[in-house]
Amino acid sequence: MSALDVTFVTSDRTEWSGKAARVVVPAADGSMGILPRMQPTLAVLDRGIVRITSDSGEVTEREVRGGFVSVDADVVTIAVDHADRPASR
Repeated sequence: MSALDVTFVTSDRTEWSGKAARVVVPAADGSMGILPRMQPTLAVLDRGIVRITSDSGEVTEREVRGGFVSVDADVVTIAVDHADRPASR
């Protein structure tokens, strides 16, 4: 099984970096799921939750307010100005 090589950065730090089974981002035109072997994609992000599921099944969530995501050959780059832990649900 292949995995995604994910780098999630803000303007001042790396939020998350590593191998992931899947990523969900709040694209400007709706929620976008990213899986291994996805077509190359570049999308603008809106306000919402970035959810990264690692290879081991651990889920990391951050609330973002814009940015972009790039997907190319199982390499995912998420760049935003700010990322916060989501409020308790």
